Amino acid sequence: RAPCSLLAMANGSGVGSSSSASGGSGGIRMSNSISASNLNTDSSSSPVSVPKMDALIIPVTMEVPCDSRGQRMWWAFLASSMVTFFGGLFIILLWRTLKYLWTVCCHCGVKNKEAQKINAGGETQADGTCKPTDEKEETVAAEVGWMTSVKDWAGVMISAQTLTGRVLVVLVFALSIGALVIYFIDSSNPIESCQNFYKDFTLQIDMAFNVFFLLYFGLRFIAANDKLWFWLEVNSVVDFFTVPPVFVSVYLNRSWLGLRFLRALRLIQFSEILQFLNILKTSNSIKLVNLCSIFISTWLTAAGFIHLVENSGDPWENFQNNQPLTYWECVYLLMVTMSTVGYGDVYAKTTLGRLFMVFFILGGLAMFASYVPEIIELIGNRKKYGGSYSAVSGR
Repeated sequence: RAPCSLLAMANGSGVGSSSSASGGSGGIRMSNSISASNLNTDSSSSPVSVPKMDALIIPVTMEVPCDSRGQRMWWAFLASSMVTFFGGLFIILLWRTLKYLWTVCCHCGVKNKEAQKINAGGETQADGTCKPTDEKEETVAAEVGWMTSVKDWAGVMISAQTLTGRVLVVLVFALSIGALVIYFIDSSNPIESCQNFYKDFTLQIDMAFNVFFLLYFGLRFIAANDKLWFWLEVNSVVDFFTVPPVFVSVYLNRSWLGLRFLRALRLIQFSEILQFLNILKTSNSIKLVNLCSIFISTWLTAAGFIHLVENSGDPWENFQNNQPLTYWECVYLLMVTMSTVGYGDVYAKTTLGRLFMVFFILGGLAMFASYVPEIIELIGNRKKYGGSYSAVSGR
Protein backbone atom coordinates (compact mmCIF):
# COMPACT_ATOMS: atom_id res chain seq x y z
CA ARG A 1 0.00 0.00 0.00
CA ALA A 2 1.62 3.18 -1.14
CA PRO A 3 0.90 5.96 1.33
CA CYS A 4 -0.31 9.20 -0.11
CA SER A 5 -1.39 12.53 1.26
CA LEU A 6 -3.98 15.07 0.30
CA LEU A 7 -3.10 17.26 -2.63
CA ALA A 8 -4.53 20.68 -3.35
CA MET A 9 -4.88 21.65 -7.00
CA ALA A 10 -5.90 25.06 -8.28
CA ASN A 11 -6.38 26.63 -11.71
CA GLY A 12 -4.74 29.74 -13.06
CA SER A 13 -7.24 32.07 -11.41
CA GLY A 14 -5.96 31.12 -7.95
CA VAL A 15 -8.16 29.84 -5.17
CA GLY A 16 -7.75 30.91 -1.56
CA SER A 17 -4.65 33.06 -2.15
CA SER A 18 -2.94 34.43 0.92
CA SER A 19 0.04 36.41 -0.44
CA SER A 20 0.80 40.06 -0.69
CA ALA A 21 -0.26 42.29 -3.60
CA SER A 22 3.23 42.19 -5.13
CA GLY A 23 2.84 38.49 -6.00
CA GLY A 24 5.08 37.07 -3.31
CA SER A 25 5.45 33.33 -2.77
CA GLY A 26 2.61 31.41 -1.16
CA GLY A 27 2.70 28.13 0.76
CA ILE A 28 0.78 24.94 1.42
CA ARG A 29 0.35 24.05 5.08
CA MET A 30 -0.92 20.70 6.42
CA SER A 31 -1.27 19.94 10.14
CA ASN A 32 1.70 22.15 11.08
CA SER A 33 4.06 19.44 9.76
CA ILE A 34 5.09 21.15 6.50
CA SER A 35 6.43 24.66 6.70
CA ALA A 36 5.53 27.30 4.17
CA SER A 37 9.15 27.63 3.03
CA ASN A 38 9.37 24.01 1.88
CA LEU A 39 6.68 24.21 -0.82
CA ASN A 40 6.83 27.52 -2.70
CA THR A 41 4.95 28.17 -5.88
CA ASP A 42 6.49 29.86 -8.88
CA SER A 43 6.49 33.63 -8.67
CA SER A 44 4.89 33.89 -12.10
CA SER A 45 1.82 31.89 -11.06
CA SER A 46 -0.77 32.98 -8.58
CA PRO A 47 -0.03 31.81 -5.02
CA VAL A 48 -2.21 29.02 -3.69
CA SER A 49 -2.71 27.77 -0.14
CA VAL A 50 -4.87 25.14 1.48
CA PRO A 51 -6.72 25.85 4.73
CA LYS A 52 -5.07 24.43 7.82
CA MET A 53 -6.38 21.05 8.97
CA ASP A 54 -6.01 19.79 12.53
CA ALA A 55 -6.72 16.14 11.73
CA LEU A 56 -3.67 13.93 11.38
CA ILE A 57 -3.20 12.49 7.90
CA ILE A 58 -3.26 8.70 7.81
CA PRO A 59 -1.93 6.49 5.01
CA VAL A 60 -4.59 5.72 2.45
CA THR A 61 -4.96 3.46 -0.54
CA MET A 62 -6.03 5.24 -3.70
CA GLU A 63 -8.65 2.70 -4.72
CA VAL A 64 -10.47 2.90 -1.38
CA PRO A 65 -12.94 5.80 -0.90
CA CYS A 66 -11.64 6.95 2.46
CA ASP A 67 -12.29 10.23 4.21
CA SER A 68 -10.86 13.01 2.07
CA ARG A 69 -9.50 14.80 5.13
CA GLY A 70 -7.72 11.74 6.49
CA GLN A 71 -9.67 11.87 9.73
CA ARG A 72 -9.01 9.16 12.30
CA MET A 73 -11.85 6.73 13.04
CA TRP A 74 -10.33 4.79 15.95
CA TRP A 75 -13.21 5.82 18.19
CA ALA A 76 -15.67 3.89 16.01
CA PHE A 77 -13.74 0.64 16.52
CA LEU A 78 -13.40 1.20 20.24
CA ALA A 79 -17.05 2.24 20.58
CA SER A 80 -18.21 -1.01 18.96
CA SER A 81 -16.42 -3.01 21.65
CA MET A 82 -17.55 -0.80 24.52
CA VAL A 83 -21.19 -0.79 23.40
CA THR A 84 -21.15 -4.57 23.04
CA PHE A 85 -19.63 -5.11 26.48
CA PHE A 86 -21.62 -2.58 28.51
CA GLY A 87 -24.82 -3.15 26.52
CA GLY A 88 -24.76 -6.87 27.22
CA LEU A 89 -23.85 -6.25 30.85
CA PHE A 90 -26.80 -3.89 31.23
CA ILE A 91 -29.20 -6.41 29.67
CA ILE A 92 -27.99 -9.19 31.98
CA LEU A 93 -28.34 -7.02 35.08
CA LEU A 94 -31.75 -5.79 33.96
CA TRP A 95 -32.94 -9.34 33.36
CA ARG A 96 -31.73 -10.41 36.79
CA THR A 97 -33.44 -7.46 38.45
CA LEU A 98 -36.76 -8.10 36.70
CA LYS A 99 -36.56 -11.79 37.48
CA TYR A 100 -35.91 -11.08 41.15
CA LEU A 101 -38.79 -8.60 41.36
CA TRP A 102 -41.12 -11.05 39.64
CA THR A 103 -40.14 -13.78 42.08
CA VAL A 104 -40.67 -11.54 45.10
CA CYS A 105 -43.99 -10.14 43.89
CA CYS A 106 -45.44 -13.50 42.90
CA HIS A 107 -44.10 -15.44 45.87
CA CYS A 108 -47.22 -14.94 47.96
CA GLY A 109 -49.52 -15.75 45.05
CA VAL A 110 -47.67 -18.99 44.31
CA LYS A 111 -47.92 -20.06 47.93
CA ASN A 112 -51.66 -19.46 47.99
CA LYS A 113 -52.12 -21.34 44.73
CA GLU A 114 -50.16 -24.34 46.00
CA ALA A 115 -52.24 -24.39 49.18
CA GLN A 116 -55.43 -24.43 47.14
CA LYS A 117 -54.13 -27.33 45.06
CA ILE A 118 -53.28 -29.32 48.17
CA ASN A 119 -56.70 -28.70 49.70
CA ALA A 120 -58.55 -29.53 46.49
CA GLY A 121 -56.51 -32.67 45.97
CA GLY A 122 -56.92 -32.40 42.21
CA GLU A 123 -59.59 -33.90 40.00
CA THR A 124 -59.31 -37.59 39.12
CA GLN A 125 -59.85 -38.96 35.67
CA ALA A 126 -61.62 -42.20 34.74
CA ASP A 127 -58.39 -44.22 34.81
CA GLY A 128 -57.63 -43.01 38.33
CA THR A 129 -54.80 -40.64 37.37
CA CYS A 130 -54.75 -37.11 38.65
CA LYS A 131 -55.92 -34.51 36.16
CA PRO A 132 -53.64 -31.45 35.90
CA THR A 133 -55.21 -28.41 37.47
CA ASP A 134 -53.58 -25.86 35.18
CA GLU A 135 -52.84 -26.32 31.48
CA LYS A 136 -50.31 -23.47 31.56
CA GLU A 137 -48.05 -25.54 33.78
CA GLU A 138 -47.61 -28.10 31.01
CA THR A 139 -46.63 -25.37 28.55
CA VAL A 140 -44.14 -23.87 31.00
CA ALA A 141 -42.69 -27.30 31.71
CA ALA A 142 -42.29 -27.96 27.98
CA GLU A 143 -40.51 -24.63 27.48
CA VAL A 144 -38.19 -25.28 30.41
CA GLY A 145 -37.43 -28.74 29.06
CA TRP A 146 -36.58 -27.33 25.62
CA MET A 147 -34.28 -24.67 27.08
CA THR A 148 -32.58 -27.24 29.28
CA SER A 149 -31.99 -29.51 26.29
CA VAL A 150 -30.38 -26.70 24.29
CA LYS A 151 -28.22 -25.74 27.25
CA ASP A 152 -27.11 -29.33 27.78
CA TRP A 153 -26.30 -29.68 24.07
CA ALA A 154 -24.16 -26.51 24.14
CA GLY A 155 -22.43 -27.74 27.29
CA VAL A 156 -21.53 -31.02 25.60
CA MET A 157 -20.22 -29.17 22.55
CA ILE A 158 -17.71 -27.11 24.54
CA SER A 159 -16.91 -29.69 27.21
CA ALA A 160 -13.49 -31.29 27.21
CA GLN A 161 -15.03 -34.54 28.45
CA THR A 162 -16.19 -35.48 24.95
CA LEU A 163 -14.26 -35.92 21.73
CA THR A 164 -16.27 -33.20 19.99
CA GLY A 165 -15.61 -30.78 22.82
CA ARG A 166 -11.88 -31.48 22.83
CA VAL A 167 -11.64 -31.01 19.08
CA LEU A 168 -13.56 -27.73 19.28
CA VAL A 169 -11.44 -26.39 22.15
CA VAL A 170 -8.20 -27.26 20.35
CA LEU A 171 -9.51 -25.70 17.13
CA VAL A 172 -10.43 -22.46 18.89
CA PHE A 173 -6.97 -22.28 20.44
CA ALA A 174 -5.29 -22.91 17.08
CA LEU A 175 -7.37 -20.21 15.38
CA SER A 176 -6.57 -17.80 18.22
CA ILE A 177 -2.87 -18.36 17.62
CA GLY A 178 -3.49 -17.84 13.91
CA ALA A 179 -5.24 -14.53 14.64
CA LEU A 180 -2.27 -13.54 16.80
CA VAL A 181 0.12 -14.33 13.95
CA ILE A 182 -1.98 -12.12 11.64
CA TYR A 183 -1.65 -9.36 14.22
CA PHE A 184 2.14 -9.78 14.17
CA ILE A 185 2.07 -9.41 10.38
CA ASP A 186 -0.23 -6.38 10.42
CA SER A 187 1.78 -4.69 13.18
CA SER A 188 4.30 -3.62 10.54
CA ASN A 189 1.57 -1.46 8.97
CA PRO A 190 0.33 1.85 10.41
CA ILE A 191 -2.02 1.66 13.38
CA GLU A 192 -4.90 2.94 11.26
CA SER A 193 -5.02 2.70 7.49
CA CYS A 194 -7.53 2.44 4.68
CA GLN A 195 -7.95 -1.06 3.30
CA ASN A 196 -10.21 -2.78 0.82
CA PHE A 197 -11.69 -5.93 2.31
CA TYR A 198 -11.94 -7.62 -1.08
CA LYS A 199 -8.24 -7.06 -1.80
CA ASP A 200 -6.71 -7.51 1.66
CA PHE A 201 -5.97 -11.21 2.19
CA THR A 202 -5.07 -10.97 5.88
CA LEU A 203 -8.26 -9.06 6.64
CA GLN A 204 -10.33 -11.76 4.95
CA ILE A 205 -8.66 -14.50 6.98
CA ASP A 206 -9.09 -12.51 10.17
CA MET A 207 -12.78 -12.04 9.38
CA ALA A 208 -13.24 -15.80 8.92
CA PHE A 209 -11.51 -16.48 12.23
CA ASN A 210 -13.66 -13.95 14.07
CA VAL A 211 -16.89 -15.35 12.63
CA PHE A 212 -15.89 -18.70 14.11
CA PHE A 213 -15.03 -17.03 17.43
CA LEU A 214 -18.47 -15.39 17.43
CA LEU A 215 -20.21 -18.74 16.98
CA TYR A 216 -18.10 -20.29 19.73
CA PHE A 217 -18.94 -17.35 21.98
CA GLY A 218 -22.63 -18.06 21.43
CA LEU A 219 -22.17 -21.69 22.45
CA ARG A 220 -20.32 -20.69 25.60
CA PHE A 221 -23.00 -18.14 26.46
CA ILE A 222 -25.80 -20.70 26.10
CA ALA A 223 -23.96 -23.28 28.18
CA ALA A 224 -22.99 -20.84 30.96
CA ASN A 225 -24.85 -21.28 34.24
CA ASP A 226 -24.01 -17.79 35.47
CA LYS A 227 -24.34 -15.36 32.55
CA LEU A 228 -22.92 -12.43 34.51
CA TRP A 229 -19.77 -14.27 35.52
CA PHE A 230 -19.36 -15.54 31.96
CA TRP A 231 -19.66 -11.98 30.62
CA LEU A 232 -16.73 -10.88 32.82
CA GLU A 233 -14.40 -13.78 31.99
CA VAL A 234 -11.03 -13.08 30.40
CA ASN A 235 -11.87 -15.01 27.24
CA SER A 236 -15.15 -13.11 26.88
CA VAL A 237 -13.40 -9.75 27.27
CA VAL A 238 -10.90 -10.80 24.60
CA ASP A 239 -13.78 -11.52 22.22
CA PHE A 240 -15.47 -8.19 23.00
CA PHE A 241 -12.41 -6.17 22.01
CA THR A 242 -11.35 -8.22 18.99
CA VAL A 243 -14.48 -9.47 17.20
CA PRO A 244 -16.67 -6.32 16.76
CA PRO A 245 -13.84 -4.11 15.35
CA VAL A 246 -13.37 -6.55 12.46
CA PHE A 247 -16.95 -6.02 11.28
CA VAL A 248 -16.51 -2.26 11.69
CA SER A 249 -13.37 -2.38 9.54
CA VAL A 250 -15.30 -4.07 6.74
CA TYR A 251 -18.06 -1.46 6.95
CA LEU A 252 -15.69 1.54 7.01
CA ASN A 253 -13.13 0.14 4.53
CA ARG A 254 -10.34 0.85 6.97
CA SER A 255 -8.37 -1.11 9.52
CA TRP A 256 -7.38 -0.27 13.09
CA LEU A 257 -4.75 -2.44 14.73
CA GLY A 258 -6.32 -1.64 18.07
CA LEU A 259 -6.63 -4.25 20.80
CA ARG A 260 -6.05 -7.32 18.68
CA PHE A 261 -2.99 -8.07 20.79
CA LEU A 262 -5.39 -9.37 23.47
CA ARG A 263 -5.45 -12.65 21.54
CA ALA A 264 -2.12 -13.38 23.24
CA LEU A 265 -4.05 -14.01 26.46
CA ARG A 266 -5.28 -17.26 24.91
CA LEU A 267 -1.78 -18.63 25.46
CA ILE A 268 -2.68 -19.03 29.13
CA GLN A 269 -4.71 -22.11 28.13
CA PHE A 270 -1.73 -23.75 26.43
CA SER A 271 -1.17 -26.23 29.27
CA GLU A 272 -4.84 -27.28 29.17
CA ILE A 273 -4.64 -27.88 25.43
CA LEU A 274 -1.57 -30.07 25.85
CA GLN A 275 -3.37 -32.04 28.55
CA PHE A 276 -6.31 -32.62 26.21
CA LEU A 277 -3.86 -34.02 23.65
CA ASN A 278 -2.25 -36.26 26.32
CA ILE A 279 1.12 -34.58 25.80
CA LEU A 280 1.52 -33.38 29.38
CA LYS A 281 1.13 -36.13 31.97
CA THR A 282 3.28 -35.18 34.96
CA SER A 283 2.59 -32.41 37.46
CA ASN A 284 5.99 -30.77 36.94
CA SER A 285 5.56 -30.54 33.17
CA ILE A 286 2.07 -29.08 33.58
CA LYS A 287 3.35 -26.52 36.06
CA LEU A 288 6.30 -25.61 33.84
CA VAL A 289 4.16 -25.04 30.74
CA ASN A 290 1.60 -23.12 32.79
CA LEU A 291 4.23 -20.73 34.17
CA CYS A 292 5.81 -20.19 30.75
CA SER A 293 2.47 -19.56 29.05
CA ILE A 294 1.37 -17.01 31.67
CA PHE A 295 4.69 -15.20 31.47
CA ILE A 296 4.78 -15.07 27.66
CA SER A 297 1.12 -14.08 27.27
CA THR A 298 1.49 -11.21 29.75
CA TRP A 299 4.69 -10.10 28.04
CA LEU A 300 3.19 -10.07 24.53
CA THR A 301 -0.05 -8.40 25.65
CA ALA A 302 1.75 -5.57 27.44
CA ALA A 303 4.01 -5.07 24.42
CA GLY A 304 0.93 -4.76 22.21
CA PHE A 305 -0.52 -1.99 24.37
CA ILE A 306 2.75 -0.04 24.33
CA HIS A 307 2.94 -0.48 20.56
CA LEU A 308 -0.59 0.91 20.22
CA VAL A 309 -0.23 4.02 22.38
CA GLU A 310 3.30 4.92 21.26
CA ASN A 311 2.49 4.74 17.56
CA SER A 312 -0.84 6.52 18.03
CA GLY A 313 0.06 9.29 20.47
CA ASP A 314 -2.03 10.92 23.17
CA PRO A 315 -5.55 11.97 22.11
CA TRP A 316 -5.37 15.22 24.10
CA GLU A 317 -2.17 16.10 22.21
CA ASN A 318 -3.95 15.62 18.87
CA PHE A 319 -1.79 12.50 18.33
CA GLN A 320 1.24 14.70 17.65
CA ASN A 321 3.59 13.13 20.23
CA ASN A 322 3.68 9.65 18.73
CA GLN A 323 6.88 7.80 17.89
CA PRO A 324 7.39 4.99 15.36
CA LEU A 325 8.12 1.76 17.23
CA THR A 326 7.83 -1.74 15.84
CA TYR A 327 6.04 -4.39 17.85
CA TRP A 328 9.25 -6.29 18.49
CA GLU A 329 10.94 -3.15 19.79
CA CYS A 330 8.09 -2.92 22.29
CA VAL A 331 8.65 -6.57 23.22
CA TYR A 332 12.30 -5.73 23.85
CA LEU A 333 11.30 -2.66 25.89
CA LEU A 334 9.00 -4.70 28.14
CA MET A 335 11.68 -7.34 28.74
CA VAL A 336 14.35 -4.86 29.82
CA THR A 337 11.71 -3.14 31.96
CA MET A 338 10.68 -6.34 33.75
CA SER A 339 14.29 -7.30 34.33
CA THR A 340 15.02 -3.78 35.74
CA VAL A 341 17.92 -3.36 33.30
CA GLY A 342 16.52 -0.36 31.46
CA TYR A 343 19.16 0.48 28.85
CA GLY A 344 17.31 3.62 27.79
CA ASP A 345 17.73 3.06 24.05
CA VAL A 346 13.97 2.49 23.72
CA TYR A 347 11.58 4.30 26.02
CA ALA A 348 7.96 5.42 26.24
CA LYS A 349 7.33 8.92 24.95
CA THR A 350 3.57 9.32 25.32
CA THR A 351 1.82 10.02 28.61
CA LEU A 352 -0.36 6.93 28.26
CA GLY A 353 2.69 4.77 27.65
CA ARG A 354 4.52 6.15 30.66
CA LEU A 355 1.53 5.68 32.95
CA PHE A 356 1.21 2.10 31.79
CA MET A 357 4.91 1.48 32.37
CA VAL A 358 4.65 2.81 35.93
CA PHE A 359 1.98 0.27 36.86
CA PHE A 360 3.36 -2.54 34.73
CA ILE A 361 6.82 -2.44 36.26
CA LEU A 362 5.31 -3.23 39.67
CA GLY A 363 3.48 -6.35 38.52
CA GLY A 364 6.04 -7.25 35.87
CA LEU A 365 8.93 -7.12 38.29
CA ALA A 366 7.07 -9.32 40.77
CA MET A 367 6.19 -11.81 38.04
CA PHE A 368 9.72 -11.82 36.61
CA ALA A 369 11.27 -12.33 40.06
CA SER A 370 8.95 -15.21 40.96
CA TYR A 371 8.29 -16.99 37.66
CA VAL A 372 11.75 -17.06 36.10
CA PRO A 373 13.57 -18.71 39.06
CA GLU A 374 10.78 -21.27 39.37
CA ILE A 375 10.93 -22.05 35.66
CA ILE A 376 14.69 -22.53 35.83
CA GLU A 377 14.30 -24.75 38.88
CA LEU A 378 11.72 -26.95 37.16
CA ILE A 379 13.92 -27.30 34.10
CA GLY A 380 17.09 -28.05 36.06
CA ASN A 381 15.74 -30.34 38.77
CA ARG A 382 14.89 -33.39 36.73
CA LYS A 383 14.13 -36.45 38.81
CA LYS A 384 16.71 -39.19 38.80
CA TYR A 385 14.23 -41.88 37.89
CA GLY A 386 12.01 -39.70 35.74
CA GLY A 387 11.19 -40.30 32.12
CA SER A 388 10.48 -43.57 30.35
CA TYR A 389 12.36 -46.85 30.45
CA SER A 390 14.11 -48.19 27.39
CA ALA A 391 15.02 -51.80 26.76
CA VAL A 392 18.77 -52.47 26.60
CA SER A 393 20.09 -55.69 25.13
CA GLY A 394 22.41 -57.75 27.33
CA ARG A 395 25.90 -58.98 26.57
